[in-house]
Amino acid sequence: MAAQPRRRSQRLLEQKQDWSTILPHELWELISKRLPSGHDASNFRSMCRLWRDALPFTEFEPVLMLPFDPESPDGVVTFYRLTDGEFFTKDLPALHGKEVCGSSHGWLALVDEAACLTLLNPFTNATVDLPPTDERFALVSMRTVIMLDGRWVHPSPSDGVLRETKLGDMREVFFHEVVLSSPADSGNCIAMALLTESSEVAFCRVGVAGGSWTLLNTGLKQDISCIVHCRSRFLAITHDGQISICNVGGATPTARPVQSFDLPKQVNPLSYLQVNGELHLVCTVVQPGSTTYSTRLYRCNVFARKPVWSRVRNAGDLTLLTSHNLAVGHAGGSVSGLKKNSVYYSGHLSGCIHHDGCKHNPNHVLEIINVANGKSEWLPYRQNTQGSPEAICWIMPNPWTQGLLRLVIP
Repeated sequence: MAAQPRRRSQRLLEQKQDWSTILPHELWELISKRLPSGHDASNFRSMCRLWRDALPFTEFEPVLMLPFDPESPDGVVTFYRLTDGEFFTKDLPALHGKEVCGSSHGWLALVDEAACLTLLNPFTNATVDLPPTDERFALVSMRTVIMLDGRWVHPSPSDGVLRETKLGDMREVFFHEVVLSSPADSGNCIAMALLTESSEVAFCRVGVAGGSWTLLNTGLKQDISCIVHCRSRFLAITHDGQISICNVGGATPTARPVQSFDLPKQVNPLSYLQVNGELHLVCTVVQPGSTTYSTRLYRCNVFARKPVWSRVRNAGDLTLLTSHNLAVGHAGGSVSGLKKNSVYYSGHLSGCIHHDGCKHNPNHVLEIINVANGKSEWLPYRQNTQGSPEAICWIMPNPWTQGLLRLVIP
């Protein structure tokens, strides 16, 4: 009598199928679109080929945002996808009358002529307005800016005559760059603004009704040139590499300058970024008696008792993306089509004209730096017509909005 249940169990076991293949492809796609985060998406894709097909990795590949016309009512923008060399366009009406002043967690920071800031996810079209700007921002900057008849004006450097502050002036007068602690719709995002020619920073909580900006003195003696979010804190960095650790998550914001901390010798900083909880620096080094340069990567644990910069020669499978227009870079790993252990730099470098592969090239180029030896190669990606401007910034797409995944990249 006991043999019959065992035979039935054996038949059921033999008939059992791999549950990951039972459901139809359309249902796996539906499940993938309801994943709450990129971490969950990564785990989902690691299960099997069928699940990877349901959630294409192209939805998360970094793209380069090209210059756009802020007067265009449609806000048509062209993006360049480095992994396959393809261009695609999107209509982003939220860009009308605005200029980009930040790229964090897949969101763009935008500023208009009234110095009002808006956050935009260009791949879901979600927007979040930040608190209004007031005259306190002008008072903490070395730039003289005043509100006159509802418009911001500033004296001309040449003759001192008051002139209206236009859209193209905003990054040089108010917000040079805005950095986010997390995606803007995460519910706990904090935005920190790098103010022009100031040793103070401003921060606010994103999405809080009736919120306002708070000014924070970093305790640094030089103007801030870059802000990086690292280990739940913001790092305010000056042109000469001095750092203040800003903790603004609690009830009482604090700023603590890092003592006895200097940049490596003879370096020119290009971009800062955080990788695995450490601050990384992409910089150039001009050889003594030479007009050529080499690009290097350094890292530092600024939270250590005695922080020190050390050169990185092996970044593993990481690819670092940096640009001239924004001081904060991005890092990603195992992206097909991108070189590992490399830095991709978007922006003109004077040393480029001294390289045979670059000086006669009529196109805009990306510099690709080998982290191991600091040597560079150049990748042309679009034609340079009549002095057309460089690309605006890199974007690491974040197609999540309020816990749902929206697959909208071409």
